[in-house]
Amino acid sequence: MTQALLSLKDIQKYYGSARAVAHLDLDIQENEFFALLGASGSGKTTLLRMLAGFETPSSGQILLGGEDISRLPPNRRPINLMFQSYALFPHMTIAQNIAYGLEMDRLPKAEIKTRVDEMLEIIQMSHLARRKPDQLSGGQRQRVALGRALVKRPRLLLLDEPLGALDKKLRGEMQLELKRIQSEFGITFIVVTHDQEEALVMADRVAILKDGTLLQCGTPHEIYEHPQSRYAADFIGTMNFIDGVAEADGLRAASGQPIHAPRPQGIAAGDPVSIAIRPERLKIGAEGFDNTVTGTVVATAYQGLDLQLHLKTDLAAQPILVRLTAQDVDDTPLSEGSTLSIGWAAKDTRVFKA
Repeated sequence: MTQALLSLKDIQKYYGSARAVAHLDLDIQENEFFALLGASGSGKTTLLRMLAGFETPSSGQILLGGEDISRLPPNRRPINLMFQSYALFPHMTIAQNIAYGLEMDRLPKAEIKTRVDEMLEIIQMSHLARRKPDQLSGGQRQRVALGRALVKRPRLLLLDEPLGALDKKLRGEMQLELKRIQSEFGITFIVVTHDQEEALVMADRVAILKDGTLLQCGTPHEIYEHPQSRYAADFIGTMNFIDGVAEADGLRAASGQPIHAPRPQGIAAGDPVSIAIRPERLKIGAEGFDNTVTGTVVATAYQGLDLQLHLKTDLAAQPILVRLTAQDVDDTPLSEGSTLSIGWAAKDTRVFKA
């Protein structure tokens, strides 16, 4: 197996007696788009600042290409950090903003021009090279900041909530744009975000952090479809949770209804469990499913492409969320007060120790 570009070895960070990062081990590969995902206070920004050199680990090692950079100052690391605010120079043109770092490194003028022109082409802004930042949209300023960070050809680019200042539609467009640029430029990106959709769309792999601890790391599909803890299941996407108990021959909801689902290792008969099902895995009908339940529609939320139902059942005290496609809604008109039977497959059920 090839050596990881970046390896974090038993990293810990304390501020006085408060622990921000705890015994964290992580490998990130060359040319990987990697996301650090977590709520506020999870340790993701502290970890990013340690990678950039603005913070020093209390213990452990940060290895870049096998070299320990844990104590190197920021200007001696082949790493660039793109801030959420973009921090463009307002009195400079786009081309001058991108060239600034190369000029500080005293590169020959001819090389600076070649690299700036190349970068303008990659970020698709050659036609705007003479404009100033206040003449650009939010998405364009974001691309200029990205170009300025990439033109120095770092081995690793760190992005701190890079799309946080953009509106929802532009954010969706820029997620794909960032992915395109990363693929075209061919360097490792590490993005810090609290936005789960952003992480799932852009990243090759995602690490979920909680209280400075790494809970799970995997591909977006693995993280979403196979969460390894109740916290991860709840943090990524929307999930229905049903209290239950493990029995010798399966599972049973607190209401008494049997639930057919694979029982993970480590859960024994008599253990309280949390049974989880994604809203989109629930289907209309009672035939051909491993599990079925009937309930009453207590609320609906129309979302354009789909309809989210709140279904009151005997399975749980809180309503069960069901996500239906537009076609489902056309075939089965629904309104508040409607009675509905839903079913789901045993393989789509996740079970966690309560």
